[in-house]
Amino acid sequence: MNRKKKDSPPAFWIFGAHPIEELLNHRDAQILELVYSRGNPRLERLAETARRRNIPVRLEDRHALNALLGTTHHQGVAARTEQFAYASLDDFLKAGPASIDPIVILDGIQDPQNLGSILRSACFLGARGVIVPRDRSARVTGTVIKVAAGATAYLPVVQVTNLVRTMERLKALGIWIVGLDLETDRSLYEVDFRLPSALVVGNEQKGLRPLVRKGCDLLARIPALGPLQSLNAGNAAAVALSEIQRQRDPRQIRPSSPVPRK
Repeated sequence: MNRKKKDSPPAFWIFGAHPIEELLNHRDAQILELVYSRGNPRLERLAETARRRNIPVRLEDRHALNALLGTTHHQGVAARTEQFAYASLDDFLKAGPASIDPIVILDGIQDPQNLGSILRSACFLGARGVIVPRDRSARVTGTVIKVAAGATAYLPVVQVTNLVRTMERLKALGIWIVGLDLETDRSLYEVDFRLPSALVVGNEQKGLRPLVRKGCDLLARIPALGPLQSLNAGNAAAVALSEIQRQRDPRQIRPSSPVPRK
């Protein structure tokens, strides 16, 4: 009788020294294997950390890593993990408005580099979570995690089926939905972000979809001061998140006087 082979865990690779260092420091991360190339003291330290956590460690040369990962941009180290675990919307909302504010909502970001950049900015600038649609959106991959520089180890990423319905649930919790939009007259700097807020960033080319745009409480634009009229999605999200935190930090409301020159 032929025995049915047990399915092997999915090959979901994270690569890059910093993302893997953050992953190893996150005790709940389910790492199945670490693969690295010899010759770099930092990578040797990562391998030793993995061994202390009883994670299987494998030594390969860089050519083998290139073939394994399909890229040369791995910095000589990679970790195989369970498939990326998106956070549950119900669990995320259960914490209450004060614990999930501010939120970033991404409406159809399709470039993995942009997604990774937004996750990194969101984590750095104090966002409590990022919500993405299941369809017409980049997924969290090893490339995204590398660009995010370890942010996914700390920042919940929630994947939802219906973005507009999710926005309605956020409104019911008292969270104001602010969409970034080039066509509105309202400046980002006119919006009161001291209220619980969710920031909606649209697709790189088309911006917000009509139903998502209609579902926002407010629309705001980042004023252009130079000849270019728009920013890419990653930069726009970082500017808006920075303004949210500026308004919420009383130390940043009034600029200090310049120090007199000697």
